[in-house]
Amino acid sequence: MSVNIGKCIKIAQAINDVSNIDLAKEFGVKPQQVIRWRTNDDMSVNRAIEISKFFGMTFEQFLSLGNAKS
Repeated sequence: MSVNIGKCIKIAQAINDVSNIDLAKEFGVKPQQVIRWRTNDDMSVNRAIEISKFFGMTFEQFLSLGNAKS
């Protein structure tokens, strides 16, 4: 099964009303990096787990966002 991590991030941001700038500040990166995360379909598992925790989700809940119909 393949999950689009970028889609997971976009949906989690929308649900939680978190901007790219807010996410960038939280992870100590530039907003351009967040844009790259959002447009890529994969990333390191460790980073994805960190992002899921930021949104207060289990890793499984976070990944399930990528399977949601949109």
